[in-house]
Amino acid sequence: MTSNLRTIMASAAISTLLVASAAIPEGYYNGLEGKTREQLKEAVKQAAREHTAIAYGDDTWEAFSVTDVRLLDGEQIWWDMYSNNVVYVERGHSGMNIEHSIANSWWGGIKNDAYKDIHHLNPADATANNRKSNFPLGIVDRVSWENGVTFVGKPKAGTCGGATNVYEPIDCYKGDFARAFFYLFTIYDDISWAMEQTDRNFMFDGSSYPALRPWAYEMLLEWSRLDPVDRKETERNEAIYGIQHNRNPFIDFPELAEYIWGNRTDTPFLASEQSPADPDYGIYPEPETGTPDPVEPGDTDLNGLWEYVADASMLAEERDYILVTPNRLYAMSSSVSGKYVAATAGMISISDENTISSIPSDIAVLRLEEQGDGWAIHVYDTAGVSKGYLNATTAKSMNFASSTGAGTTVTITPTEEKTLIEFGETVGTLQYNASNPRFVPYTSNQQPVCLYRLAPSTGADEIRYPDAEEEIWYDLCGRRVDPERILPGIYICNGRKVVIR
Repeated sequence: MTSNLRTIMASAAISTLLVASAAIPEGYYNGLEGKTREQLKEAVKQAAREHTAIAYGDDTWEAFSVTDVRLLDGEQIWWDMYSNNVVYVERGHSGMNIEHSIANSWWGGIKNDAYKDIHHLNPADATANNRKSNFPLGIVDRVSWENGVTFVGKPKAGTCGGATNVYEPIDCYKGDFARAFFYLFTIYDDISWAMEQTDRNFMFDGSSYPALRPWAYEMLLEWSRLDPVDRKETERNEAIYGIQHNRNPFIDFPELAEYIWGNRTDTPFLASEQSPADPDYGIYPEPETGTPDPVEPGDTDLNGLWEYVADASMLAEERDYILVTPNRLYAMSSSVSGKYVAATAGMISISDENTISSIPSDIAVLRLEEQGDGWAIHVYDTAGVSKGYLNATTAKSMNFASSTGAGTTVTITPTEEKTLIEFGETVGTLQYNASNPRFVPYTSNQQPVCLYRLAPSTGADEIRYPDAEEEIWYDLCGRRVDPERILPGIYICNGRKVVIR
């Protein structure tokens, strides 16, 4: 590393420590005042385009040591937004790549300033980087590969501009990537973007404005709204400013993109009227070593009475269900054994009032999703981790599919004695095989099954927080979250995993 870069890095390290009191340099954004749409986009470009480009490679990793690290048990690890792998900074970066969030093949692989710009570079697990390839961002409908943080696969037909494959980041990084894309397609709208019809150009149209295709900027705007600017981004932006001497304006002004592509395009931009990022949003702790242990059902919103589902009016998307046998009192678990879904290790006790008050920790918690003329059954474990959708395309075989599709749509008909869950005439009805304990569809008669629903009065319609004098919430990316801004998902509250639906 050059001595000049060492000086820059030392300054960047100091600026990171001072981020809480850092301010946008005076006059940096004067050119944005009163502008809208394409004029505003051009003014943003003029404000932030000039910067000090550093060499790609070793110097990039030196920069990452300031911009993209976090602590684990007091030691620095690379902050990888593509996987949950732990790689200690002092041990190097074996198995990792320098990843362009906007693939450089999109502009023909030319090694220009965009190729070296840290605002859209990140340390990334090499496997995840390879799997996501140069696909555009999008919503994955049929997953072909995932590691819990990066999801790769086919988008829903008619979406994502017709792209064949897309990759989708975990929810708590979607805003980060959206703002990186806004930055790059603003600052570098005049480079030679490759316009041949491949997956690489489904997001952009080759123009200076809007630059992004409507489906792309609409999705990115939505991601930016749902995942607001957090402390990780503001600290990173400040650290990059100490290295490159330019900023990502879409982090400094969280609603700036709305004035260029979104719901404020008719409103002149005035810096004095902008709300800065919440300085307390995204205060992240040291990540836990390993995965937090699932809590018992009595500690989550699954405690309470489960009532028998006797008719179709009790079927709804906003409910938790379990599936049990009325005679042997076994329940369906959240694990697959070969071609079958297993039974729970423990038995179910049904009261004289036909209710259940205690469930095994390995039980499958079911959520219904409307699918055409029927339902898709989404399976979770008791910690709220998705296991997939009940899927069967042939009789005597059932597993969990990663997304809905052929074999996941069922009709559900509750009666006073049992619940008919039908996959189709040739596949059969979901039943329990007592001689070989398993849940699977049969066209012949085995033991029937029954649905039970968590009674509304026991918490199905409300968020139930762990008891504590002060509730401290983090998302699974390790960022502190305001309890008033919690969206459906999985969180850590006072050291315990909590599922919000």
